[in-house]
Amino acid sequence: MHVSQISNTSDSDIVIPVGFSFFEPYLQYHIREILEIGGEAYVSRTSEGTISGIFTYDDFEKGGTIYTRSREVFDYFYGLKRFDFLFAEMKTELENEIYDIYTVDIESLDIVHRFSYEISMADKGNVSEIEQFMSSSHPGINKSWVKVALRNGDRCFIVRLSSEIAGVGWVSLVNGIGRLHSLYVKPQFRRIGIGEDILNARLLWLKSKRAHTAFTEISRYNIPSSNNVMKAQMKASGEVFQYFKKNLEKRRN
Repeated sequence: MHVSQISNTSDSDIVIPVGFSFFEPYLQYHIREILEIGGEAYVSRTSEGTISGIFTYDDFEKGGTIYTRSREVFDYFYGLKRFDFLFAEMKTELENEIYDIYTVDIESLDIVHRFSYEISMADKGNVSEIEQFMSSSHPGINKSWVKVALRNGDRCFIVRLSSEIAGVGWVSLVNGIGRLHSLYVKPQFRRIGIGEDILNARLLWLKSKRAHTAFTEISRYNIPSSNNVMKAQMKASGEVFQYFKKNLEKRRN
């Protein structure tokens, strides 16, 4: 195989083989985003020139994602960089944690939900506040991602209680497909319906934008979030795996 680095966003418009990945509609978007936050992207090709793998990596977070169906390519990218975590669709014997991929048909979705909290949407004036929240809720995150995501059209839904941010949830819309991600509710505000409100607000927004489908990835250990998305008619339809350099049990403790 031949591996090359994608050095700038103008080179991210690559031809992805059909069936290459569940995340195929988002791959060019993810490559551009990782480059815009100062990360790196690599592509592997077969001797015939067909793309066999993509690797995105953020040195700040020491994390990345491997997209491939080839074990040879997976092993190459797995050993390419020092990391704390990597995501991949390929399951191997290496220690990993399973994330279920939940999907829903937005076009036929009948959303029946009674909201309990006022929900607002972040704008450019909220960038510093959202960066601070994301840094506290996701330790080690590359804060520049917040500004890049908002600039590229991602939406951040916010619930405040007494002027304090209680929870946020992000949504992307690419090629008619929505991705629900980075939902976080502060521990003291959990189990009172905030997460469910943010989930349904994002689904309503996607429906208003005429999205076709939506998906989200949830750790199999995150039972409350799994229950919420299933209540919203999302169904498990695939898996992705998070690999750790460090011992998984120690991370949980």
